[in-house]
Amino acid sequence: MKKPLKIFIAILGLFLVVILSFLFYTFSIGVGINLDSEKLVNLQRTVSVYDQENQIISERVGGVSVTEFSDIPLHTKNAFVAIEDKRFYNHKGVDYRGLARATFNNLKSFSFKEGASTISQQLIKNTHLSNQKTLKRKILEVKLAKQLEKNYTKDEILEKYLNTIYFGDSCYGITAAAKHYFNKKTCELNINESAVLAGIIKAPSNYSPFNNYRKCQDRKNVVLKEMFLQNYITEQEYQTYKSEQIMLNENESEFKNYDLVSLAEREMHEIINNSPYSDTNIKIYTTQNSSYQKILAKILSEDYGVEAEKSAVLMDNKGKILSYTSTCGDVNRQLGSIIKPILSYAPAINENLVNSCTYINDEKTDFNGYSPANFKDIYSGYVSIKTALAKSSNVCAVKLLNSLGVDNALNYAKKCGLNFIEEDNSLCLALGASKFGDKLTNITAAYNIFSNHGNYISPCCVDKISTAKGRTLYKSTLKEVNVINKDTASIMNDMLRYVVTDGTAKKLSYLSFPIYAKTGTVGCESGNSDAYCISYNQEFTLGVWFGNKNSQMLPNSVSGGTIPTQISTEIWKELYKNSLPPKEIPNEDVIELAIDKIAYDQDRKILLADENTPERYKINALFKKSFIPSEKSSRFLLPEIDNAILSVNNNGILIKLCHAEYCNALVYKQVNGVKRLVFDTKISGSEFLDKDIIPNKIYTYSVVPYFSNNDKIIKGNEMILDKIKSPSITLGDGWWLNEFN
Repeated sequence: MKKPLKIFIAILGLFLVVILSFLFYTFSIGVGINLDSEKLVNLQRTVSVYDQENQIISERVGGVSVTEFSDIPLHTKNAFVAIEDKRFYNHKGVDYRGLARATFNNLKSFSFKEGASTISQQLIKNTHLSNQKTLKRKILEVKLAKQLEKNYTKDEILEKYLNTIYFGDSCYGITAAAKHYFNKKTCELNINESAVLAGIIKAPSNYSPFNNYRKCQDRKNVVLKEMFLQNYITEQEYQTYKSEQIMLNENESEFKNYDLVSLAEREMHEIINNSPYSDTNIKIYTTQNSSYQKILAKILSEDYGVEAEKSAVLMDNKGKILSYTSTCGDVNRQLGSIIKPILSYAPAINENLVNSCTYINDEKTDFNGYSPANFKDIYSGYVSIKTALAKSSNVCAVKLLNSLGVDNALNYAKKCGLNFIEEDNSLCLALGASKFGDKLTNITAAYNIFSNHGNYISPCCVDKISTAKGRTLYKSTLKEVNVINKDTASIMNDMLRYVVTDGTAKKLSYLSFPIYAKTGTVGCESGNSDAYCISYNQEFTLGVWFGNKNSQMLPNSVSGGTIPTQISTEIWKELYKNSLPPKEIPNEDVIELAIDKIAYDQDRKILLADENTPERYKINALFKKSFIPSEKSSRFLLPEIDNAILSVNNNGILIKLCHAEYCNALVYKQVNGVKRLVFDTKISGSEFLDKDIIPNKIYTYSVVPYFSNNDKIIKGNEMILDKIKSPSITLGDGWWLNEFN
């Protein structure tokens, strides 16, 4: 037998073995697994939520409401079929064409990104199986979906699907979703609303109109386009509903008690995608500190004189959310200046582009057609990076981002868990402008990198999830991602402390313990829409937002440095009312060095001060040990006098010295070989009239410059001045006439 034929037979044999093994595996894991009709209609659920002391803080018990198939509008059914399973009425539980496409794409990406689940498969997954992306689950899903199709009609399957699918915000089934999002019965849903609900289910927390209105609108339009392409709606209807706004349920009571329990339930669904049909009696163990929760709820319930929504989140520096309260939910908002430390300043320092004392010109600047303006169009000229952050200069933040490069800066921000899309990539990001914005919980967690040695940990409020029988469904694990170096974090802490003592967060400076903070405001001349204050210490990070979710304008008098900072101050006071606050965050991998104040102020140069520099001519600054100024000032190594002028005055010899304000001089006069001190500029100033002279006599003067640094005197070289002859004729009472030869 020829060699190529042997190889072919061997490969064919191996292929057959693989196929048979796969078929045997598929058959074996499906043995004893059958469709359970009761699970398709078991709509009872109980969710119990516990705080960090294992005390129950919430319990939701009850059934899920359902809507009969005949009461669900046809356009609502069509919306779900169009986006989730366009061949629903043609396949028998499994769409093999879609499965082949998904398998090919998964093989290309070496992942399980695409599942190609039909509506039947999704119903099985929600009611019978877990959400794990494994081959075993997929095989079981396919087998049970086929059984489902044999036992129920397409309409029955679609009805059960619509009554069991999860829509976010603890809404199971289309009945609850219609009520929650639109305050309507299912039968009252229009095409626009049906497209919204069909779009939400792909990622409920991501596409919730309450959390991400713009993303929801974009997703809705994707559904509408599919409905048009599949002839469920006309082109005119597509164009009409595409531009139509989403009219949400604005019932205030929906969010009056939006707290950590709400966050925990949302997080649970993101973690395990649990449904009320696969597991009942769920127990969620959270990170909530109930004492802190009461503090936040009490302070945010106070009247601050301006009608607005309020949110506050408190977490430890490991990202665990200890308390949360909001009057409007964890909505996405534009971040404004609160993003500057994350996107511009920390990356620029980490990349050794600048240090905190580097000068930057705060002036009106055009960046290829983009010309950001400072608040009230006020510009400060050359300022330090530290001062630019404290004043929250818009121009300086954009300059740093421009030097970094947007892509580079975004890499830092994304490592901090912040969300962006491709069209956000512009210099406007330095001022917090992005299409969808982000959540208060996310930006607050990003600030943890400064107190956590440069490392980021995703925010969480769920520690463990288990069933009533004790089976653990989830256990949290903290995973740190390094974003900036320790030395960068230390310098940023120093700068954000300065924002409190001398910047926009000055209201926090009245606290009796160290706090680090940054404020942020989003608005224009007609008013502000969002105001933030994020503050932290060694133990906690606190985020406060004040604004309106519908972008209704606040007065311009409300900014991040006003009400949000006031709220933050009140919360910090309560947190340490009965306990000792921590000290300042210790610096790591940095060194405090003195620089020459004169060179810094006059020449904008960063020169290390020498050992003789008087304290009043030093500025102390933190430097990374790997990024220390290379030049050292020689200004105080040897005192010098620039010039000395002697002139004959009618009643004496006038001595004028030209010297720097930081340098003094001793002036000596030599007569008959004897040198004696005439005057000290430190006492007498730079001019002295020597009246103790004899007419028509030659005198010699010398000058010794010196620095005084506390008790230490540093003298320079003695400078001998030209000889001078005194006048020969006097006019009484010490007045003389010059003698001219």
